[in-house]
Amino acid sequence: MPTPFITASEISKTLGTKNLFEDLSFGVNEKERIGLIGTNGAGKSTLLKILSQEIDSDSGELIYRNKIKISYVPQEEEFLNQDSISDVLKNALTESSEILSKEEIETRTQIHLSFCGFEDFSEPVSQLSGGWKKRLSLAKAFAHEPDLLLLDEPTNHLDWEGIFWLENTLKNNHPSFIVISHDRDFINNLTNKTIEIGKAFEKGYLSFPLPYYKFIEQKEELLNTQRRTQKSLENTALREDKWLKAGVKARTTKNQGRIKEAHKLFNDLDDLKQRNNSVLKRSQITIQASDRKTKKLIEVKDLNVGYSDLKLIGSLTFTLGPKTTLGLVGHNGCGKTSLIRALLSPDRKGVKHAKDIQIVYFSQDRESLPEDSNLMDYLGDGSRYVIFKDQNIHVASYASQFLFGSDKMTIKISELSGGERARLSLAKILLKPCDVLILDEPTNDLDVETIEVLENIIEQFNGLCILVSHDRKFLKKLCSKFLYLSGNKDWTFYASLGQCLDHLKNKKKNKTNESINISKDNVLNNEYEEQSKSKQKLSYLDKKFLNKVEKLIEKEEEKLNALNSKLTEASSKKDTEQIKELSIEISYIQKNIKDHYAKWEELES
Repeated sequence: MPTPFITASEISKTLGTKNLFEDLSFGVNEKERIGLIGTNGAGKSTLLKILSQEIDSDSGELIYRNKIKISYVPQEEEFLNQDSISDVLKNALTESSEILSKEEIETRTQIHLSFCGFEDFSEPVSQLSGGWKKRLSLAKAFAHEPDLLLLDEPTNHLDWEGIFWLENTLKNNHPSFIVISHDRDFINNLTNKTIEIGKAFEKGYLSFPLPYYKFIEQKEELLNTQRRTQKSLENTALREDKWLKAGVKARTTKNQGRIKEAHKLFNDLDDLKQRNNSVLKRSQITIQASDRKTKKLIEVKDLNVGYSDLKLIGSLTFTLGPKTTLGLVGHNGCGKTSLIRALLSPDRKGVKHAKDIQIVYFSQDRESLPEDSNLMDYLGDGSRYVIFKDQNIHVASYASQFLFGSDKMTIKISELSGGERARLSLAKILLKPCDVLILDEPTNDLDVETIEVLENIIEQFNGLCILVSHDRKFLKKLCSKFLYLSGNKDWTFYASLGQCLDHLKNKKKNKTNESINISKDNVLNNEYEEQSKSKQKLSYLDKKFLNKVEKLIEKEEEKLNALNSKLTEASSKKDTEQIKELSIEISYIQKNIKDHYAKWEELES
């Protein structure tokens, strides 16, 4: 039996006054693809940093397999902006514990930047978007050719294309990793083992060799068993308590043993109660919405969005009313956030709001929180009560609906985890009554439990909700309609996320009967109207291209797969000349595929 990659024995960690986890003991084995989950503040990111040796645990021991190579990708990584992207990899490989020649460093740099989709290796890091910086962080980790990858929210900042690329890369090229992610579909599609850390479990964590969704089923069974066990122990403890209070004499050995067992029972029951009480209860909170009868909350007519030299959205027309949840979908930079800003401006040409409409907006760029304040003062603005639905509610009671326990009320905001801060921001903005709720990437930094709370809130909301998210399950569960933005003026309404993503991936043509086409003068379900567009005639060559584009791309992708296989083989043989030649050819094929997709989308629209 092979030695585990990592053996953790009684690992404990405290941050400030908060005990994150205590006496964790577990192993990480070869070919395990582990999804690490838990509530915000449970210590997931801290545990990953300990395993990567970025920080030390307070106590316990970590044993690593001899000569194991581990790469760690943090949630956010800072790069020296004066560096080119190739410099980042070369510097990292030069500073690694591996002794590599300049030729090997150059080779690995070319291979892994190509794999991660980069074409111009001399591009400065300062010019990269957040999504491409994340790809660079991943390329840096892959370049070390690790035995084990540690990934903390690797899909943050990635657009849909990036998420699907990463999912495919991990599935096909990396047999062993631990990943933290709030994207339930992402971790479910990739993992063969799930570990949840939390105080609800006897060992401080729960582990099953199952992907996420099957793990959740097993977890619910275990928690139900814990609750039944508590009831049984409570009945037994009641009998033993009566027996002790009856004034039993502890003279006999038999009685002494029963007394000892009774006190052990009481301790076990207290421990079980604490674990069961720590299981987060689902929020029943709903948003305060007005009872306005209008069927038109936001009307958009011939709206253009973009900049002087770049038009992102052209002639957008629709009507949105209550009891509607619209998902905005498109690649990074297509205009989703720009459209939201336009919708927030009633004076903007092409945008009309219902009279006295109340809009609550949760931005990607979360408001800065007062670090020295505590939760009680921040949520209550200095008061112990908040006004919610025209009633005075104690701050602690309101905060509990967002999974904050009473012990959190006096903690300074500076001591909260990133996810807890996101949850606090969400709790604050949802105090406001609203007709329209606009949420731009609300699931970033949230744990699964909080996302489920948010899902419940949105499902109960009777107003209009507009969502931007890269969380597939979140969008599929909540949205009845989707607006796809191409970023090149064009837009389309769809009935399902699957149709949107097919369009986004450009893998196949969208069928006419799958899209929701709404004319300028006709509103269906009081929700949407789409401007009739005059279609330009295509040339003979354009029509010919459209007829064969799917086969063209398929052939190019087959070439790309073959070249990648050759590149892997050349890398193992350290054939420098062949690696350089293959890298150049791969870049050329990638550009061809990208150009084909771009032309396909342009002609199709």
